[in-house]
Amino acid sequence: MIKGYLELLRLPGASAAAVPAALARLAGTMVPLALLLTLVQSGHSLALGGTAGAAYALGSAVGGPAIGRVMDRIGPSAVLRITAPAAGLALVAVAFGADAAPTAAVPAAACAAGLATAPVGASMRALWPALTEDAALRQRAYSFEATLSELLFIIGPSAVTVLATLIGSRGALLATAVLLGTGGLGYGQAAAVRRRRPRPRPGDAPVNGPKDRSGPGRVAASAVLVAIALTAALSSALVVAVTASLRDQGSAPELAGTLVALQSAGSVVGGLLYGARTFGGTAYPRYVRLLVVLTVALAALPAVPLAHHAGLSASWTLVLLGVLLVVSGLPIAPAGAEEFQLIGEMTAQDKATQAFAGVGSFIAVGTAAGSAAAGLAADRLGPTAALCLPAAFTLAALLVSLAARGPVVRAVTATRRMEHLAHSAPTQGEPHA
Repeated sequence: MIKGYLELLRLPGASAAAVPAALARLAGTMVPLALLLTLVQSGHSLALGGTAGAAYALGSAVGGPAIGRVMDRIGPSAVLRITAPAAGLALVAVAFGADAAPTAAVPAAACAAGLATAPVGASMRALWPALTEDAALRQRAYSFEATLSELLFIIGPSAVTVLATLIGSRGALLATAVLLGTGGLGYGQAAAVRRRRPRPRPGDAPVNGPKDRSGPGRVAASAVLVAIALTAALSSALVVAVTASLRDQGSAPELAGTLVALQSAGSVVGGLLYGARTFGGTAYPRYVRLLVVLTVALAALPAVPLAHHAGLSASWTLVLLGVLLVVSGLPIAPAGAEEFQLIGEMTAQDKATQAFAGVGSFIAVGTAAGSAAAGLAADRLGPTAALCLPAAFTLAALLVSLAARGPVVRAVTATRRMEHLAHSAPTQGEPHA
């Protein structure tokens, strides 16, 4: 299993790009908690700390696709030379200005940092097809990306906690800023990234004729993005639902973070195992099957509060919840891998960074919606209803994906045909056959 991932990282230029990209992405997972701790330690309210984290996320969701589009047009390196230092400096400004800055200025600076944060993860996902033409290695790359994302979301907040203990919360935010800036710059200077340029076309004209902006491609993209948002909603809804369940059974709500981390750990294991295998065909049928498995696994979670109310002790209820969370986590990273693969199959390579960055924006929207919906369900209907939501969101994603089967299949076929024509078309200065 590990051998397969090492083979992936041994591709020419892969590790030189993947390592700094991972550091920049790790910093992105650290920012919300680092902002919160810094502002609270500076005497601000928890509300302002949470608002600053939300402002950073909002800025990233808005700025990511726009920066991704520019990266596709002029190449990532030139863009990152500007955005990486800008994002880091904006966080530095928050760190040093937290004590005396006006209240409104803090979320504004956090939002500016988010707006300047380039979608390095999206760019890295777009880079893998340029590093290898081997279909098996490309599949493994997307599994690696999905598993890495889960792992970084476990490591990031823990790293902030350790740094805040050792050098203080302001130092943790400054370290995060440095990591964000240097990781982005390091990725941008990797040889494989510097070589990435839009593919030239004869006379700058599209090889496949006019674009169809109202056909199956648009329907397919919309359906897949909605499905991705719904699967993102399950994770944030689960955090709220588990907290409500713990409070209901008399356990410490603070255990929610540890329990949800068990699901992430299960996801990492599932992603590693899934990436060690090679699958034929296209991503769509695999994605649908994984959504079925995920829906079934999540549907068992509401049994936990029911078992507690039926007489199961609080300690055994925690054990049952932990086991079910690990099991339900196993298909999450594989489903994420197939999401990335499917987006890649539907998107022309000269627009891949923008497309993957757009996925990040839909994930942010889904995360916010899931948290809000679970909060309402927990308050009005109880923890059992809240624990039903993750499975409901996944089932909705499955139904949306099934409804869009025809457009998705046609969009994948059209993109493959377009890429074949782009590869076979002579570039400017080359004689036509």
